[in-house]
Amino acid sequence: MRHRLSAVVLGAVIAVALMPSSVYAFGKNKIVYDRFHFSIYHATHFDVYFYEEEKDSLQKVVNLAESAYDDLSRKFNFQISKKIPLIFYATHSAFEQSNVELAFIPEGVGAFAEPVRDRMVLPIDVADEKLLQLITHELTHIFEYEILFQGRVDRQLRVSPPTWFMEGLASFMGDDEDTNDRMILRDAVVNDQIPSIERGLHGYFAYRFGHAVFRYIQQKYGWDGLRDFVMEYRNTLGSSIEKPLKRALDVTPEEFDSRFRTWLRKQYLPALVSKGEPSEYGDPFTVNPDLQSVETSPAVSPSGDLLAALTTYKEDVDIVLFNVPARKLLRNLSPGYPEKYEYVIGQFLTTGPVMGRDVGFSPTGDQIAFFVKKERGRNLVIANALSGRIEKSVRMTTEQQLNPSFSPDGTKIVYHAFQGNRADIFLYDLASGQNTNLTNDSFFDAAPVFTPDGQSVVYASVVGGYSKLFRLSLSDSTKRYQLTTGAWNDIDPTFSPDGKRLFYASDRQTGRNLVQASEIVEKNEDLARRDDKTPPADPSNYAAYNIYSVDMKSGETLQFTDVVGGCFTPAVFIGTGNKERMVFSSYYKGRWRLYSTLTDKPLRKAELAELPSQPMLPGERNAFVPPVEVTIDPEKVAKYGGFRLFVDDVQVNAGINSDQTFVSRSVIYMSDMLGNRRFIASLNSVSTFSNFDFLYFDQQHRTNWGVRVFDDRTYFTTIDTRSSTIKRGRNLYQQTGIQGIVSHPFDRYHRMEFSVGYLKRNINYPTAAFDQNGVPIRIFAPRSDSFPLFTTTFSGDNAQFKNFGPISGRRYDISASYGADVKNGGTLTNNYEVDTRQYLQLTSRSLLAARFYGAWSEGSAPDFFYFGGLNTLRGYDFRSFVGDRAFFGNFEVRFPLVDVIATPLFALQQVRGELFFDVGGAFFKGDKFNFIDGRQLKDGRAAVGWGLSFNVFGLELHWDFARQTDLKSIDHTTRTSFWIGETF
Repeated sequence: MRHRLSAVVLGAVIAVALMPSSVYAFGKNKIVYDRFHFSIYHATHFDVYFYEEEKDSLQKVVNLAESAYDDLSRKFNFQISKKIPLIFYATHSAFEQSNVELAFIPEGVGAFAEPVRDRMVLPIDVADEKLLQLITHELTHIFEYEILFQGRVDRQLRVSPPTWFMEGLASFMGDDEDTNDRMILRDAVVNDQIPSIERGLHGYFAYRFGHAVFRYIQQKYGWDGLRDFVMEYRNTLGSSIEKPLKRALDVTPEEFDSRFRTWLRKQYLPALVSKGEPSEYGDPFTVNPDLQSVETSPAVSPSGDLLAALTTYKEDVDIVLFNVPARKLLRNLSPGYPEKYEYVIGQFLTTGPVMGRDVGFSPTGDQIAFFVKKERGRNLVIANALSGRIEKSVRMTTEQQLNPSFSPDGTKIVYHAFQGNRADIFLYDLASGQNTNLTNDSFFDAAPVFTPDGQSVVYASVVGGYSKLFRLSLSDSTKRYQLTTGAWNDIDPTFSPDGKRLFYASDRQTGRNLVQASEIVEKNEDLARRDDKTPPADPSNYAAYNIYSVDMKSGETLQFTDVVGGCFTPAVFIGTGNKERMVFSSYYKGRWRLYSTLTDKPLRKAELAELPSQPMLPGERNAFVPPVEVTIDPEKVAKYGGFRLFVDDVQVNAGINSDQTFVSRSVIYMSDMLGNRRFIASLNSVSTFSNFDFLYFDQQHRTNWGVRVFDDRTYFTTIDTRSSTIKRGRNLYQQTGIQGIVSHPFDRYHRMEFSVGYLKRNINYPTAAFDQNGVPIRIFAPRSDSFPLFTTTFSGDNAQFKNFGPISGRRYDISASYGADVKNGGTLTNNYEVDTRQYLQLTSRSLLAARFYGAWSEGSAPDFFYFGGLNTLRGYDFRSFVGDRAFFGNFEVRFPLVDVIATPLFALQQVRGELFFDVGGAFFKGDKFNFIDGRQLKDGRAAVGWGLSFNVFGLELHWDFARQTDLKSIDHTTRTSFWIGETF
């Protein structure tokens, strides 16, 4: 993992403003909401970092970690010589606050490991069986780093395995592929979408493809072959797969692709033969036929006319309303809430899959319930079902909430959440706000729904590694009945309107499908015995989630679908013609869609369920037991000090200004083990001017503080009127200083910053003079001064980004600084600056971008500001506008041209165009500055033009073509500039 500085800190190390008025650049705030008091437990192979609230989980985590190490060291036949840092958090909400990774950690990221210090960082808010898989997955990365990189940073740059290799091996060794994961790969195989092993894959599919590759290698070549393949890769430059394949497995990439695809087809042959498409079992809902949008988690109104669901038809996750009889989209209920909440919680979309639906419809039909990401955790939102207006947004003490479901009388909501490190079912009273833990046990519980009489709750709970359905009596929560059994998963329960049948999704295999699967497995095993090139098929490949129902009196079990992908979250209701209907979500051809069908014609009967007549006895369920168990020794617990810093990353960047001046920057990042204390050394140059900027920052609490020492040498450009020929000349601006910094975020979008320091200036300072004709002119003469400086800045940023840059929202900085005149008394310089940027989305990838910058300074020796060139005022010389009053505005239309232009040596990515208009001016106090005279600019300056931008090797390149204008006419001379850097 490559460390990236968050927006909160990035501006401090690359400050380019004349005065250090704002320590930080734009950016949302990553906030440490909680106080974590960490200790270290020195286990056999790990240094386990835990905080006081998680002390009770230490035994479990150490057991699972040592179990994972024992398994992996045997399979890799490799030992790691040093202890592995393992940092764990109770929930994902706490994990997101980790400063090991300064960038925001999305909810879809379950954990991470990083190669510089072999750290593992993870939350433990999953079932114990899943947690062992998660730890093994991340520990596999540590083995990969040690085997491939051998603890050397230079090898990380030289050996660059593809994503499918690193993540696929970790997934395979962690054995973390479940029915949902196999669904993704099975769908790709059935639809002939398996890529070549040489193709660079990214995203979730790289995990699934890589897992299958290593499963195939292990089955065909054994553990020795898999180890040889991994070991050969560390002798390979870059990400090429050809040499490791040839040396370890004696095949070319083309031969491997052919054999691998053949094996995959045989693995999933039963799915090809016996399973159908979801459209065979229901009629699809339509959003826009031209869009490959996703629709999941249906919730039907009591009348059966309306359906609320999640969709991505606008490329964000929105809640929309459908007309059920017509299966058409009515309206978007959640458009544009950039600050009311960050995003809607949707499994498979903004978070990983758990189980259950993510939208609930009230029994009155006028409200919907869902969870949203809001600051530290998630809020429960109650919204109007027709307008989408938020009627209530509830912050809860529980965490990682999912699956809101209304009670039959509409007064309560039952949902899944974590309290501490336990996943339980909770009951929330909408009137009183009372929150009750219903299950309160050590098992993983989720996907709750009320029975139609409101007397019980049915939910899913993990038993022996499988999710099964339970019923809990609300009058006595100790009475729990296990409704389903078997070595498969039963999830997503919901009742028919009359309460007689319980519908759910299950990955069991029944009837004709199971017989065919068994026959094909047997044939493949015979073939494998006769031909060692064909490993046998795995019956788990055929398991797919489908919709079932069980009669709550007789136990009669019916199957309604049998698809290649999977069917989930059934919603049953009385529809047109007073007939019972069902809507379900299904995955096929790489997308989720909703389907509607009648329930009177099930596909087949499944095995009769034996419904319990008595509740389970206390202690009847057994907790998961890891393969290795150790005894925690209290003597091995130590308090975390955290003052030792390590080198995290070294970055070297170079670029070109619009005046063809070369700029470069080298940055060294250092931090402690938890990332709370950081030292950042930035060394940069502009032309012949060299600078340094050193920052120590403490980020372990919500309010951050730090110390900054810097020496910034740069130049601005002015007209030399003293010479016989008017010419442009560079003037020195050097500032050296030290600052104490405090930054406090109010929320994700707003923060206040304060700094106190001492600054020394060496500048060519503007001085009033007269030319040989007695005409007042301004010359620039050397000046040195030093003074204490006080600065405050208020920042806001709710901009939304895509891979090419901002697409919507706004960003702004409002700052003021005061420098006291210590020699003569009074004010030496008093500055005010405003920088605001607005982005208005026009289409999915085009936008209107606008910026305004204004600054002014007062005092006996006021500061001054400069701009010009780059993307400030194009068509004019670089940094040629100078004054103690300065302003400019930019207006741009940005649009896509070509996504990729590939060449044998490199690729131009995100080729985009822009049309721009720039206007501005700068002057000194006392100057006669007349910005505009009538409809024509006088002292103001403007330019119009167009430009191209594209990305090469991660660098943003710009080529601009501008013409100066006075608003009355446009100059015929086109001024061209090429520069490297980020646009606003």
